Amino acid sequence: MKTSEYHDQKHLEKLEYIDFKPVFILGLHRSGTSILYKMVTSTGCFNPVTAYHLIKYNQLIYNHINKREESSKEELTESFKEKGLKDRGIDRLQITADFAEEHGFLLGQKTLQMYITPKNLPLFTELCKKIQFISGNDKPILLKNPYDFPNFIYIKKAFPNAKFVFIHRHPFKTLSSTIKAIRVLLNNKNPYTTQLFKIYNRIFENPLILHTLRFCFSRISAIGIILLTNNSSAATNYYLKNIKHLSKQDYVFITYEDLCKNPQKNIERIMEFLDIVSYNKIDFASFIKPRKTQLDPSVRQLRKFIYKRMEEYFKFFGYKLEGYI
Repeated sequence: MKTSEYHDQKHLEKLEYIDFKPVFILGLHRSGTSILYKMVTSTGCFNPVTAYHLIKYNQLIYNHINKREESSKEELTESFKEKGLKDRGIDRLQITADFAEEHGFLLGQKTLQMYITPKNLPLFTELCKKIQFISGNDKPILLKNPYDFPNFIYIKKAFPNAKFVFIHRHPFKTLSSTIKAIRVLLNNKNPYTTQLFKIYNRIFENPLILHTLRFCFSRISAIGIILLTNNSSAATNYYLKNIKHLSKQDYVFITYEDLCKNPQKNIERIMEFLDIVSYNKIDFASFIKPRKTQLDPSVRQLRKFIYKRMEEYFKFFGYKLEGYI
């Protein structure tokens, strides 16, 4: 480890009495969590988790105390530009040091578990306390992490004051988008993802693992979409089974489809749920950039299998089997 990685160690006692209020945006991968996160963050009412917080995690307090925070962010953003990184590669969301990111990357980096567990709970708590401390305000911490979608009961036990915003999207769309994103990440090493997640870098250092994954998620193999469907089915079954254990005061849910049609109404409903009255008045429709996307062929070919595995979820949200090509 570089010496800089130890910079926060002697300052950790400053976090002892720091409290925070976590708000989790949760949904399946590629369900719209990123765009929703960006829209909610723009209200100015939250402390989001950013790329800076994750990549420079061990220097956050040190940089804040020594007034190096802004210069460190500028250096990080500049490093993205020097590598030709304008977006994440898997979508059009522009990346800077302040790009809202998933806390799962930090958890996976340190503990190999991408979701909150008893093992990494102290690390996650420390992350939130660090962000709260350097923010210098009492705004809620805004978090998103698809890996924690089938984990909200444990999170609620760990943080009784936690609030949840769930977003749902047609499974054909989430699966199609996910497998396309995986192919992009496996086709060429993504410098941005490499900085966030060292395990990703190790995949490219092992040709056997890399080529196996490339085949499984290739257009000629059904293995990838079957694996993704099974994971999505397990996650949505968990949601349907356990959502009743949350109080109506603890969560709100929206669909990606309705968010795109009525962005203003949905963000207002979320802010009302969180009991936040005053916030930046923004044209949330400007965040929505509709584009026509065709389903991946593997999703089209296996749509009946997908529907059967996730039938209860389809019916719960009124998603149809037919009408998608």
